[in-house]
Amino acid sequence: MNIYLDIETKPTSRTDIRERLTAGVKPPGNYKSPEAIAKWWAENGEAQKIEAIGQTALNGLWGEICCIGWAIGSGPIETTVGVTERDVLNAWVTDFFSSVQTTLEPGSMAKWDERCTWIGHNVQDFDLRFLWQRMIVRGLSVDFRLPLDRYPRGPWLYDTMKEWAGYGKYVKQTDLELAFGLTRNDPLGSGAEVAIANIDNIRAHCSEDVRLLREIHKRMTT
Repeated sequence: MNIYLDIETKPTSRTDIRERLTAGVKPPGNYKSPEAIAKWWAENGEAQKIEAIGQTALNGLWGEICCIGWAIGSGPIETTVGVTERDVLNAWVTDFFSSVQTTLEPGSMAKWDERCTWIGHNVQDFDLRFLWQRMIVRGLSVDFRLPLDRYPRGPWLYDTMKEWAGYGKYVKQTDLELAFGLTRNDPLGSGAEVAIANIDNIRAHCSEDVRLLREIHKRMTT
């Protein structure tokens, strides 16, 4: 059973973490005069603070999941959102497991997670690990196995980025889409816009990521 997965993340909403990060923003060490320092703050200070907070969207310690998209095999693409990150994670566990039960033949649920393959773009180092980390931070758990780094790739995992570029290298999903002649119908210009987008556009963006991921996987494995 193939499971296609994509998550969308936002910067931390915690005030204490935002304050801690912005307190660490300072002019470069070679700025010595009060005039030069004041000029740097006027021209760069706010942008640097925003960037420091924005980078938490890629860090499972502080960043938060705002949407989870998935599809099982050739089935419908689903997206889970919620008012809070905890809502998103709780709803996803329930909705996803319900989809698994609906997909599998009666009587074949035993050890289903040992027979599935999780598929995503950078899914090994980002999506699955970030998901696992946020579940722990929120004090939640899943009753099925998520294939993290301790498992070898395949048969539990197929990372389209690693399969295409090789370990330690990188290729954008959108570049693979372009190379394969796949058309993206996305309300967002890129994933970087998720932090400021409304929830409907985030869902549409996540859904497109999963749809095109599935097309890329088919192209790479057939």
